[in-house]
Amino acid sequence: MKERARRGGFTLVEVLLALAILSTIVVLLLSSFKGAEQTREILSDRSLSFRQLRISMDRIGTDLAGAVSAQGKDTTEFSCKTDKFADKPASTLIFTAFEIPDASGSRPPSAHVKVRYFPKVSEDGNYIELHREQADLPLIENRIATTEFRIASNLLGFQVEMFDGTTWSKEWPPPGSSKYRLPRKVSFILTDYRGQEFKRTVPLPLSGQESSVLFSGKRTGVTK
Repeated sequence: MKERARRGGFTLVEVLLALAILSTIVVLLLSSFKGAEQTREILSDRSLSFRQLRISMDRIGTDLAGAVSAQGKDTTEFSCKTDKFADKPASTLIFTAFEIPDASGSRPPSAHVKVRYFPKVSEDGNYIELHREQADLPLIENRIATTEFRIASNLLGFQVEMFDGTTWSKEWPPPGSSKYRLPRKVSFILTDYRGQEFKRTVPLPLSGQESSVLFSGKRTGVTK
């Protein structure tokens, strides 16, 4: 008698084994996709953070390179104060600087502006934001509204130090020094949300020429 042929199909054990293998493969694929997505988000956040820091440092450096002060002109004082905001070190930096006039017509042409860099605590209270405020025509009485905008966010610090030719100081002007005096160099550090510090040191070309700069709207007689 011939052996009865086995019916087609899979046993329950075979089906369960196939489902277990398939589930394992799906879990591995999902983990791989999730890891790739997390990596992409991390790289994107770091790229945005680095970009805003680079732009901010370029802007601050450009402003500082044009810093100017003149004897007897109180509006041209260079000042810096350091404090803590949300328990994070942050400086407030105020000075007058030569700047390319705005030709867009949104404000009157001006060869110099008064600039203030100052921190604010973020809405969640975990970070500080760095803002830039600009006042046009600072040497004459005017009612032109200042312009303010945020240049960096998610910071853990904004620290500024000034070099007077001998020592570095976090406050300016130093005790016993003229309030019209410019530092020789300014060093500033931006600390990102990961705690990484980005530092730049900027020489001030007009330091020591506080009594000879002419405010005619041009850098007349000033050697770069």
